Amino acid sequence: MLVGILPLHNFVGHAHWQYIRWVPTPDQLGSPAILLDLGIDAAANILLFLPFGLLYTLRGLGGKSFSPGPLMLMAFTLSLGIEYYQVYCHNRSTSLLDLLDNVLGAYIGVKVGEMYLRKKTAGAMEAAS
Repeated sequence: MLVGILPLHNFVGHAHWQYIRWVPTPDQLGSPAILLDLGIDAAANILLFLPFGLLYTLRGLGGKSFSPGPLMLMAFTLSLGIEYYQVYCHNRSTSLLDLLDNVLGAYIGVKVGEMYLRKKTAGAMEAAS
């Protein structure tokens, strides 16, 4: 997850606000190369945060209940911190889409974890009967 702050030597201490990519422009969406880059970036951000949601959900294996709300807030806060850190780094770009993809990755992780817990619970009930 913290790949977003590596390499640490890129931190320079002054902001690069002009390099923030808030949302893709129509011109960028018309370029196959940029669309491919955005797709790869989205997939990577989702995959990096998926374990965060999965591990949070698997805490329920011990009978602990969980709510996805606090996890979404944690994922958002962590991602916002990473993106803010990148504003002060050379060779890094900050994007609103990265923030959204990270939270989406955590959410997908929660859903995968819920499926696993349901399957495990159903298997335990079958074994008990």
